[in-house]
Amino acid sequence: MVRLFVAIELPEEICRQFFDVQTALRSSRARLSLVDQDSMHITLKFIGEVSGSLLPQITSVLQAINSPPFSMEVGLIGTNSQKAPRVVWAEVDDHGPCRALAAEIDSSLGTLGIEPEKRKFRPHITIARVRRHHQSLFEALAEVAASCSGTIYAREFVLKKSELTPGGPIYTDILRVPLKENS
Repeated sequence: MVRLFVAIELPEEICRQFFDVQTALRSSRARLSLVDQDSMHITLKFIGEVSGSLLPQITSVLQAINSPPFSMEVGLIGTNSQKAPRVVWAEVDDHGPCRALAAEIDSSLGTLGIEPEKRKFRPHITIARVRRHHQSLFEALAEVAASCSGTIYAREFVLKKSELTPGGPIYTDILRVPLKENS
């Protein structure tokens, strides 16, 4: 069994901006698990655990996706919930193309029996996972909510394997699929 997901990788200069955000988050009394900057990405589809024998079919389906390159803007830093946050993230404004790509990936993988996404897709960059919430988290976030900005140019998406370890997940690239201009 392999644990898989499909993602858009981020430019280094975007990831570096989150260092100051993570520093501010450490000042809160919430218990957080900070995401390593080298591992930050935008998840298009979490596939989950699948048999390794399904991998050739998954790569074939993904290689057939025909979507043009697009750009997205990094937005405000926030949480997935005001009452019981589980994730601190940077919103991403894509004006639609990222959502369309995620929907096409979800639909294409559905032909292989991979469960479709139940939640509405919302492009974001996870900065930290909240292990135990404390109200001081929102105070720390208020200081850095608008501190990051920049453009992400999506020119490809990547199928990644995720191995969970006590030191955090280890991601391995399996397949890179370039986004192509429609002719």
